[in-house]
Amino acid sequence: GGELQEGQNLDFKRQIDFNKPETKTRLLDDVVAFLNRGPSRIIVGVAERDGRFDGFRPMTDNADKFTLRVQTLIQDGITPTPADVEVVPLHMDGGFILDIRIPRHPTGPFMNRLTGGYLIRSGVRNLPIDPGMLRSRFVDELHWLRTLDELTAEEDARLAANNVVAPGRALRIGILPRDHFDHLRRPFTQEDHVRSSAPSFSEGVPSWFKVCEDGHQVLNHDFNQRGIERLFVRDDWFIHAHASFALYQTSGEGRLALHEFDLSVKRYLKDLSEFLIEQEIEGPFAVTLALQSLEETENFGAWFLNTTTVRTLRPQIVSFVDDETLIADFLRRVRQASVYG
Repeated sequence: GGELQEGQNLDFKRQIDFNKPETKTRLLDDVVAFLNRGPSRIIVGVAERDGRFDGFRPMTDNADKFTLRVQTLIQDGITPTPADVEVVPLHMDGGFILDIRIPRHPTGPFMNRLTGGYLIRSGVRNLPIDPGMLRSRFVDELHWLRTLDELTAEEDARLAANNVVAPGRALRIGILPRDHFDHLRRPFTQEDHVRSSAPSFSEGVPSWFKVCEDGHQVLNHDFNQRGIERLFVRDDWFIHAHASFALYQTSGEGRLALHEFDLSVKRYLKDLSEFLIEQEIEGPFAVTLALQSLEETENFGAWFLNTTTVRTLRPQIVSFVDDETLIADFLRRVRQASVYG
């Protein structure tokens, strides 16, 4: 119907001519640019007009051999090798087209070996990666994880020393996007006279960022004016979230509200992920989760007999902050550490 249009996650190609080196170079440029941006598709065997789908142009070669040749070109022509790229032939009347499926890759940056170029997709164009972004893409993974641990521990200690938030059953989240290492990355800002809303762990509680030392924060209080929830976005995009009493015992039933806690954690991390996407912080992210101070409220430690803290022992690198596997593993650890096992 002509509705599909080339853009940030889709590209059309009429054909690939392996006898022309420039054709191979352009294909690798496209794959590299998409790999450095995010999940996308390249469809080969399609005509386009002004970037819009304008009809199929099926290829008549041996589909299996041609597919293998394209797959080999991609794997041999790009570094590091993008092992998860799929090249899928789709058969139709008159031949076949190719669906090149490019998933999100947390590693990188990716380079076209034929040209030595680092590119990133922007709209319908492939642009060179700017020096600041390129340096951030080469950050050592162990340094990245160690930096998150250090920043999170420092912020935990600062909150405790200044009594910013109430102790007790606190959910703590530390997030460090790779963009932290891009010194040219702009900090989080708000428009003049307009405060930006923020994700909140407590559903239905309106939260607004205010300027604070080194960045912006949201600080919510209870009826006794105790700080019970804080979200801090530092100017270099380190993010620290703290929600006191995130896990509670229900009144009346006297039940440990694990189900409610699970739902709140999933929703909050989803909201944080959407906030980061809105700010064009696209990851990947190093993330650490902890449910701490389980002993600091009278009698609550009886629910967790063998531990005072449940956490991801090592930060995880994920494409999205609300990564399902990361969340499921953490929630499973919380449940297993409780008397429910």
